This record gives sequence, C-alpha cells and structure tokens, in this order.
Amino acid sequence: MSGLVAPLLASVWAEFQDLTLRGPRARLSLTAALGVALAVVLALALRLDQPYWAGISAFICSQPTRAMLLNKALHRVLGTALGAAVALLMYRFVAFDPAAMLLLLFAAGTLAVLGNLVSAYPYAWLLGGITLVIVVLGAINDPSLALSVAATRAAEIVLGCLAALLLATLLPAGTPPALAAPGWRSLLGPNWYMLNHGLRTGLAVALVPVVWRVLELPDLDQMGISVAAATGVPALTGAPQRDARLVAERMAQRVVGCLLGGGAALLVLALPASAMLTPWLLLLMAGAAVAAQIQSGRHNIAIVGTQGAVAVIITLVQGPQPAELLSPAVSRLAGMLGALALLALVGLVFGPGPERRAAG
Repeated sequence: MSGLVAPLLASVWAEFQDLTLRGPRARLSLTAALGVALAVVLALALRLDQPYWAGISAFICSQPTRAMLLNKALHRVLGTALGAAVALLMYRFVAFDPAAMLLLLFAAGTLAVLGNLVSAYPYAWLLGGITLVIVVLGAINDPSLALSVAATRAAEIVLGCLAALLLATLLPAGTPPALAAPGWRSLLGPNWYMLNHGLRTGLAVALVPVVWRVLELPDLDQMGISVAAATGVPALTGAPQRDARLVAERMAQRVVGCLLGGGAALLVLALPASAMLTPWLLLLMAGAAVAAQIQSGRHNIAIVGTQGAVAVIITLVQGPQPAELLSPAVSRLAGMLGALALLALVGLVFGPGPERRAAG
C-alpha cells in the first residue's frame, strides 16, 4: 500500500491543478453540486433519518451523459429495493441467531461482489448486497428497527436519484458503454478464480459485527459498506498479484479520498459560518463540485473523487440542520478506515488468490 501512496498523491495534486470553471467537466461538477444540494434539502425537509444518503445518491448518479445517469439511477434504485426486500424477508430468521446473521452477511457480501463482476446488472447486485448489509447491521441491536431502516434507506436512495434525474436536462444525451457480462455460469468455468475474491469479501463483511463488538469500533454500517465497496472492482484479471494490486489501489484511493474529503469537511465545521444554512449549503456544494471534477479527471483516480464526496457529505450532513458536532463525522470516518484495515487483514491472512486457469 505504501508504494501506491506517493504516485496517488501526485495524481491528486495534478487533478487539483486541472480544476476548471469551463467546459463539460465544469458543467458536470455544477450538475453534481446542484443535485447534492437539492437532494439534501429535500431529505432534511422530509426529516429522513440519514439525509446524507440522499446526497450521496445524487452525487453518484451524476454522470457525463443522460443515458448513463438513467442507467446508474435505475440500477441503484432497483438494487436498493431488492436488497431491502430480501433483508426484511430474511431478518426474522436471523434476528436472534448470531451465527445465522453472520452467514447472511457472508452471503450478501459474496453475492454483491460476484454479481458486480459477472452479472449484466453489476451495480444493482452491488447495491443490493450493500443495502442488505445496511439493514442487518442497522438493526443488530434492536430487530424491531429493521423495517424502519429498510424503508428510510430506500426513500433516501430514491430521493437522491430523483434529484439527479431532475437535473439531467443540464447534460447532453448519450449512450452508456455496452460491456458484455461474463455471466454467472462463468464462475464454474474460466472465471472460477473470482469465487475466491467474492468469498473473501463475504468473510470480511461477516467479521464486521464481530470486530465491532470486540474492539468497540464506531459506525458499524459504514464499516460494512466500505468492505463491499472497496472490493467491488469492475473486473479481475486472474493473475493473483495483479488483482491484489487492483484491490490495493482501490483501497488506497478510498483512504486518500476519505482523508481529503473528511479532513476538508472537518475544517469547514470549524468555521463559524458553517452553522448557518446558506454558507453551509454552499460549502457542501463546493466540496461536491471539486470531487466531481476529480472523479471525471484524466489521471485515473475516480475513486478518490467519489470517496472524497462521500466523506464530505456524511461529515457535513448530520441531521435536520447544519452540522455542529465533530464527533459523528469522526466516528463515520473511523468506520470507513476500520473497514479498510479489516480487508487488509483478511488479505494478509489468506494471501494471494488462485490463478486463472489457462484456456483449453
């Protein structure tokens, strides 16, 4: 990981030097900022439990073309709805059985990552697994909260996607790239090595509540989300060392994005003006706009931009008014970093994965 940080920081600095107020990149960042602001304001007006999820959804759904935006939003909504439904269906069987709950988390993490690799609807599978994890972990101390967690999570995601869609008129029409999905059957053939990656993710997700209870770590749901998101690579090569580097690069980008976005947002919270609605909202939009430009930049560090935006939003959006406390933000950021440490530990214990089987 250490060998990745220096060149990554150099790329981040290069992206900051490339920030612009003109052209398609600036227009996309403006759209992302407006979408985040609209989603957060609507979530606050509706008094949703975790309004930052609406802002995160609006940011992630902001895409270079309208067709890509619609595709992303549809998969996000579909995956969230199905994940919440499965979680509610299964939760009554695992609510008071720790072993069954860990098994469900293991299955959710594994299927989320495998679906992201081989399915024709990768993002829906990833979001479905993440949503199931959120519902299970969100109600781990009080099973009666499962329905509330599932409903509010779905409402926040849909609201954020709708906010992004309302601003889609600012984007030029286009067609999302069509990539052939390997299919689930490939896991029994040439892509069998992906099972190892998926099973490791499932194990790490299942270990989250165990580690959380033993070490009394903060923000349980952020840990589960970060585990699945960090390992949800769009493709694997089948070469263990190269794939390990791909995952390590994603982890490094998430850590750097988390620290940059979270650190910047914590500095914003220290400003007296952040306690007032208008300056707070403008600062939130500025963070989203900068993150969107990094995400769409030319130095191939999109995850830094995405994670930076997520960190800014969850730090600044804490409840029905401008954020005032540092402790919730620090807790959420610690949860993200704790998940990445857990993934590194699983990788260290099990070593490199199997190599792709030669054709023929």
